Amino acid sequence: MNNTTKKILFGTVGAAGLFLASSASVNADTTHHVVKNDTVWDLSQKYGVSIQSIEQLNKINTDTHLIREGQTLTIPTTGKTAAKTATKTSQVTVKAGDTLWALAQKYGTTVEKLRQLNGLASDAYLIHVGDVIKVDGQVTTTTTTNAQATSTVSSEASQTSQAAATASSEASQTSQAAATASSEASQTSQATATASSEANQTSQAAATASSEANQTSQAAATASSEASQAATPYVAANHVTYTVQAGDSLYTIAQKYGVTVDSLRQANTLGATLQVGQSLTVNDPTKNPQASVAASQAEQTPAQTTTTSQATQATQTTQAATTTNQVAQTTSQTTSQPAAQTQTSQASQTTQTSQQTQASQAQVATPSSYSVSALLSYAQTFTGVPYVLGGTTPAGFDCSGFTQYVFNHFGKNIGRTTYQQQYAGTKLAVSSAQPGDLLFWGAYGSAYHVGIYLGGSSYIAAPEPGESVSVKSFTYYQPSFAVHVN
Repeated sequence: MNNTTKKILFGTVGAAGLFLASSASVNADTTHHVVKNDTVWDLSQKYGVSIQSIEQLNKINTDTHLIREGQTLTIPTTGKTAAKTATKTSQVTVKAGDTLWALAQKYGTTVEKLRQLNGLASDAYLIHVGDVIKVDGQVTTTTTTNAQATSTVSSEASQTSQAAATASSEASQTSQAAATASSEASQTSQATATASSEANQTSQAAATASSEANQTSQAAATASSEASQAATPYVAANHVTYTVQAGDSLYTIAQKYGVTVDSLRQANTLGATLQVGQSLTVNDPTKNPQASVAASQAEQTPAQTTTTSQATQATQTTQAATTTNQVAQTTSQTTSQPAAQTQTSQASQTTQTSQQTQASQAQVATPSSYSVSALLSYAQTFTGVPYVLGGTTPAGFDCSGFTQYVFNHFGKNIGRTTYQQQYAGTKLAVSSAQPGDLLFWGAYGSAYHVGIYLGGSSYIAAPEPGESVSVKSFTYYQPSFAVHVN
């Protein structure tokens, strides 16, 4: 190679260097300030570059793909890697693990363009193995800007000297060979990354399936255990049998025998409702209902005797008044008229006194209170009545309409609204409430819900729209205070 050729070659290389410098200044990297909800995938679609190029340039973890709000990222420009894309649209056959996003990345296009090219819906993501998908181009082949610059400058230099053209051609071929090797290495790296990603996804899917299978197995075992427990009622050595009667509920039966509702459920296989004539087992009863009835009758017998005695006395008083009246009439035949009128008046007063005494005795014998167990049993007869806003009848109740209806049945006027009912008696702490008391939710003076306390942690109420009158537990819905109806 003579001196003239060397000079031309060095001039060519120098011109290429100047071209590369100017190209680098034009194609400077773009910066992006990360905002809320930004992802690496969104940025790759926005700027038309690959996820790998963004992550490599900014040293982002390729497993998690995490970026932070407020982080400044450098976005590679398309000038750094010029893409050669075939002008003709090509087709690919979907393989296992392919997705629209993976194909868009592989063929240098976007998911939206793939949807438009294949007539897919704007929200479609699902493709099937074996489908033939049209893509915007073939696999991207890259050539470095150095090769383009060298080729351009060499072309200009070739017009000046044949020797320089020959040298430039040789340099261009060398650069193209290097670019081809670089492209093949890049494709190999991408294929390896894709295979690794698919392997990770497969492993995660297998782990998820295994976890779901374990959970299903545990749920089945739990259900089997519960079904086994429910199918085998517990019967204690000390137990009695009770036949369900009209108006009975689990609560009233538990109250009769001094046991809990839970113990009745454990001792019997129960359906949704009790049936009249159904036989129930009561374990370890602490009360004897028959003995209680006998004691009650024994207490009532002296009261009846007293009432009978009082009635006899009243009859005798009346008879005495009648005799006096007869004497007065006889005396009136021999005495003056004023005297007879006086005796007759006295007899009349005696009769009135006797009648007042009888009326007073009858009022004392009338009970002035209601039975709490009867009130609770009556309230539970409305189980299943739907909630109706403003409802006050068995056709539909709201919470305060239900409590008003039940207490009215026993002669207690507690008011129509929750606001009125919170002042219908003595305010109590929930811990001091007794069965039959009202339970309120909300501050005193501005309560918004009411129910009737059954004992333990149970109450009955018309809950809310879409539900019906039912027995509830306040274990997770604590009332604010209670009121004992006066």
